[in-house]
Amino acid sequence: MNDVIIVKGSGGLGRRTESQDGISGLLCNGLPVEGGVQLNTLYLLSSVDDALSLQITPNYDLNNGILVYEHISEFFRMNPNGTLYLMITDIDSSYRALIEESCKKFLRRAQGKIKRVGVVWNPRTPESVMPFEAAGSDQIQAIMAAQTLYLLEFAAHRPVFFILEGKNYSPTSTPYNIRGLNAEGVMVMVGQSIVTANKHQQYASYAAVGTALGARSAAAVNVKHSWVDKFNCYGGSLTVAGINGQKIEEISDAVQDAIDEAGAQFFRTHTGISGYYFNSTATATSATSDYAYAENVETMNKAARLVRASLLPYLESPQKIDPKTGKLSTEVVKQFETIGKRGLEEMLRNDEVSGINVYVDPDQNLLATSQLEVQIEIIPTGSASKIIAKLGFKNPF
Repeated sequence: MNDVIIVKGSGGLGRRTESQDGISGLLCNGLPVEGGVQLNTLYLLSSVDDALSLQITPNYDLNNGILVYEHISEFFRMNPNGTLYLMITDIDSSYRALIEESCKKFLRRAQGKIKRVGVVWNPRTPESVMPFEAAGSDQIQAIMAAQTLYLLEFAAHRPVFFILEGKNYSPTSTPYNIRGLNAEGVMVMVGQSIVTANKHQQYASYAAVGTALGARSAAAVNVKHSWVDKFNCYGGSLTVAGINGQKIEEISDAVQDAIDEAGAQFFRTHTGISGYYFNSTATATSATSDYAYAENVETMNKAARLVRASLLPYLESPQKIDPKTGKLSTEVVKQFETIGKRGLEEMLRNDEVSGINVYVDPDQNLLATSQLEVQIEIIPTGSASKIIAKLGFKNPF
């Protein structure tokens, strides 16, 4: 019969599945609480209230001379909508053991959901913290262990980024060169709240990992958390910023520049605007590396996850071969180029990359190798790390 048919559409509102990019992890050593937080147990926190329900409170920190609540509260201050996995391990864990033993278990238990993890080391006594720059210091050992785990997790299809606590980092004109460690998967935080550092002798050399972790989780993968318009860190416990007990206002511009060039992460001020801001997003590798900044690593990590998800259903699938040449058929080439592009369309749509190029070489001998190679190039977004305004007078005569 004649009729007017109404076909109900879907997807026109542009609603998307909630992004999982902000899911983070915090690993600390600490103490269990009867009826509250237990050691080596995975907890999922959506707010500071979840930490309080585990009896992780300001007094938990102060009475034990450790910092756990501080980092959790700072994480959620910087990203109120964040999701944080938490695990606390034995108080006597060394910094290196936190990475090599506990962090490996932590990431596996979270089943690849954690995109970045902050690691906090609470030593028993302040005297046990060697200077950062000392040969074989706990901090350097931890950075190298984190880089090894970063590579292992990437190979296991669980790419993750590390933010480590750079305790006892000396703010001098010749600071330790963190970029020389060639640890592209690691960012080292040395900035701190002087207010927090002065609360307990154990806190003197701590670094504000929770603040950095929260800011990084609130940023899109391609965005610098040092973006001045978006990431003013002033507030909460951070009302006076510094490095290893020295107020940032008392550290000369020349020394701050040297620390920045060395690849350390800290809080800085900008003339003409109030607040505290991150100096950079440097990773512990060469400034000429493709992965010299946190957003480079996180962009690639997300791309790797998406590309694998799009290609995985085709693993072990039969593919047609051109019967005359033995090479890949045109149909197969086009199919996999489309699949490769489709996997990264989300990032293109979200302006997390500038462009994508996908190419499948038809000359591959799939019959001989059973291996199909898809070449994918990502054109990243840029960042205005320096803005040069050329200003001068002009006589209109």
